[in-house]
Amino acid sequence: MKLRTQGIGLIELLVVLAIMGILASVLLPGYQDHVLKGHRAEAMQALLKVAGLQEMLLVDQHRYSADLTELGFAAKQFVTESGRYKVSAVVTEQGYLLKAQAQQAQSEDKSCQVFLLNSYGQKSSEPDSACWSY
Repeated sequence: MKLRTQGIGLIELLVVLAIMGILASVLLPGYQDHVLKGHRAEAMQALLKVAGLQEMLLVDQHRYSADLTELGFAAKQFVTESGRYKVSAVVTEQGYLLKAQAQQAQSEDKSCQVFLLNSYGQKSSEPDSACWSY
């Protein structure tokens, strides 16, 4: 009469854990990259909101402002609600330049550290110039 063992053995368990480790090491970086790309929309949204407020100020007072408190924000520069981007404005003779700089965990997105939007609606980013289209 043969004895039958029930359950899983140590070897089977180690094989399953090894497979899970390999899958996690392959899939996790891709997932993290996808999440960082998704957060780029927050920078774009913040810049477009500030641009709209700048244009309203231009209509009302015939000028742009580098001080974002004049547009209704709590400080001259502000950090987005999630804390991923710091938004600032510079006024030039030609108009304004808005900048969203990656902060905290979003700074791991090495190809899109800075988003820029000027008063002509021209969008750019640094160091990769294709961040607005992701």
